[in-house]
Amino acid sequence: MTDATWAPDDDLREAAALLSCADPARRAAGYDRLAARAAPGGDALRAWAVDTVLPRAGREPDGCALSVLVEVLEAAQDGRALPALLELAGHRDEEVRRAVAKALPFVGDPAPDSPRVRALLALSRDGDRDVRDAAVFGLGTLDEAYSPAVRAALRERLDDEDEEVAEEAVRGLANRQDAEVLPRLIGLLEAHVEPHPLTLSAAAVLGRPELLPVLAELAAEHPDDPRIAAALAACDPYRRAESAALAWRLLEELSARRPDLDAALAWPRFSPDLHLELRHGPEPVTYHAENLLTRAGRDPSRAAALVDAECPPAA
Repeated sequence: MTDATWAPDDDLREAAALLSCADPARRAAGYDRLAARAAPGGDALRAWAVDTVLPRAGREPDGCALSVLVEVLEAAQDGRALPALLELAGHRDEEVRRAVAKALPFVGDPAPDSPRVRALLALSRDGDRDVRDAAVFGLGTLDEAYSPAVRAALRERLDDEDEEVAEEAVRGLANRQDAEVLPRLIGLLEAHVEPHPLTLSAAAVLGRPELLPVLAELAAEHPDDPRIAAALAACDPYRRAESAALAWRLLEELSARRPDLDAALAWPRFSPDLHLELRHGPEPVTYHAENLLTRAGRDPSRAAALVDAECPPAA
């Protein structure tokens, strides 16, 4: 449903008109324009885009145009598109299957063993390497994809004939605290002059001291790279213990100062960092604990005072 006060502008109407063209290239151009507008668009625009393209998902005959249609559904992130994406996961055209694998992590509500996870599991064994790469990336980054079946699928892809697919599997397992991939993760860090940002993120999440030597070498070569510095800090047990202790002191200080905020520390999946979560106003407020402490000169009392000032009591 779209907002009754919202209406598509001329550019959107022109893009939608292209979808009725006989030429599949013109239809693809129309879908592409809608995807570009939907990605940064508001809820009403996104809902209108889905209303416009979703009925065509089952009758678009051209594989290239259909793959771009799927990109509109990915950009809109509307749960109504999930049944169509699940149906298209078995499409004969590999470009369509690849687009579906990229879109699934953004469409539908998170739930263990969800239909989108099951579809990604099947696509992770696809005969096309680009489809597998997109599916393994999706499995590796989805919070809900934490089951034994997902771990088994990621381990299976460690031996993928395509190097990039295997790398995605290494990162996905490292994000799940699987220490068996330590040698492979160290190899990825050693193999590249500038490691992939997601490899550094996975190293930080795994947080094992065995990673310190290779990360220290990278830090010496790239002293100004904050991602390497963050991974190095996350793998240092002494620095992690210090940061955790300061975060707990911050929580104690803030709870004493502002019990109404109902503050709590949380450690999200696939993250090396503690978050400070508060109840303030209609929406919860989250602080990155380490960043907050850095702003406060690593003084928990000053950090609590910052939060107190930034989250004033309700009038």
